[in-house]
Amino acid sequence: MSSDDNTIGDDPLADGMALSLRLRHDFTVTDADRLLTVARRIYRELNPDTSADEAAGTVTCAADALFVILEHAGLFGDAADDRLSDHAAYGLAIGGWRAQIVLGEPAPLSPEPRSDCLRGDVFALPPRDHQA
Repeated sequence: MSSDDNTIGDDPLADGMALSLRLRHDFTVTDADRLLTVARRIYRELNPDTSADEAAGTVTCAADALFVILEHAGLFGDAADDRLSDHAAYGLAIGGWRAQIVLGEPAPLSPEPRSDCLRGDVFALPPRDHQA
């Protein structure tokens, strides 16, 4: 952390350095039925040999739907890994990834990024009694 401007992550690059990205993006479901339908369609797009019944059996809940949509958008999954692996020749080797869907977040992020800057740790999970 820089003592001048309170910037986190301004450390110089060094060989062997391990970098982790923690990304949070909050969503609100406005039409669950339509979202589940489109997520199943997208799943079949991503897995062309899958039947409609198989997609319906695989994409069954909020987390399934969101993961499929985020993979289709290229935020993670094979497409994102393929694009990131292009940077290996320039000194950035990709590692593993993990993602977690949190339901019932009591204090969702604002669409205005700067409005959340003084909230404290926006990556802290809500207490167990608030998680679904």
